[in-house]
Amino acid sequence: MAESPASTAEEKKKKKKKGGLLWRLIFWLALIVLIGSLGTLGYLFYTYWQGQNDYDQIAERAFAEPEGDDITLADLVVDWDALRDINPDVVAWVYVPGTVINYPVAHKDGDSEYYLHHNFSLGEGRFGAEYGSIMLSGENNGDFSDEVNILYGHHMRNGSMFAPFAEFRESDVFNKHRTIYLLTPDGNYRLQTFAVEHVPMTHASIATPNYATDAEFAEFKQWLIENSVVTADPDTSDTVADATKLFGFCTCDGADNTWRYITFADVAEFVPAKYVGTDDYEGKRVKEKTVDKIADAAEERTE
Repeated sequence: MAESPASTAEEKKKKKKKGGLLWRLIFWLALIVLIGSLGTLGYLFYTYWQGQNDYDQIAERAFAEPEGDDITLADLVVDWDALRDINPDVVAWVYVPGTVINYPVAHKDGDSEYYLHHNFSLGEGRFGAEYGSIMLSGENNGDFSDEVNILYGHHMRNGSMFAPFAEFRESDVFNKHRTIYLLTPDGNYRLQTFAVEHVPMTHASIATPNYATDAEFAEFKQWLIENSVVTADPDTSDTVADATKLFGFCTCDGADNTWRYITFADVAEFVPAKYVGTDDYEGKRVKEKTVDKIADAAEERTE
């Protein structure tokens, strides 16, 4: 028996209604997902902004970034008391002209994990951007008296913290930023970069603080030069050969975080703390080539 026209119309109406309900359900689910995604993305952007803003405020309080190209070590003054009020673990300030690197450095003896997850103001990491703090390796002495001093910083997606050091893998970028300033309570260092290493995170020996013999240390320095992923221009390997103190600035390569880029530098100049912020330092800069000289300068400051 054939269906009546009224019955057929009713069935079509029901199917159309069910189809409409299904599409409305899909629409609202998609809208909820979109709102959730936008909210999550907005929160991520906020945590990046907040993380860098915290460090910008610390810089405004403790270190005035110099203007112009004529920078002298004695003019680079850090308010150490202000930084200790924020975090007593402060040991240095690192500044690289022409980049965003302008941060305090923290250190916990024997601990290289804490400041991966805590910022300088001691706030813990949370969902979103985990800035942590620039830190001196827990294997190093807090006074930078080791032969190899390694500083770590996260490679943030917004280009902050130590992200610029990953860009140093390109020789042209590297050669535009050969100077790093490391300011400490004992005095100011002007460092000159000479190599960039790309090594797996399991390559722990590259961060060995001290070597048993001068010959082993010399072999390590030569290894750094020969295995560098960049070509230094000008070549300063002769000064590296004489150096008794090196500094490494380490960050993840940004791919799968299983490899690291480490920019190495030696000491080009050191000014003891007693000359920092004074007008009488001209002609009294100390060309540091030995740990003993740096220790003597620190001792003079306390006399």
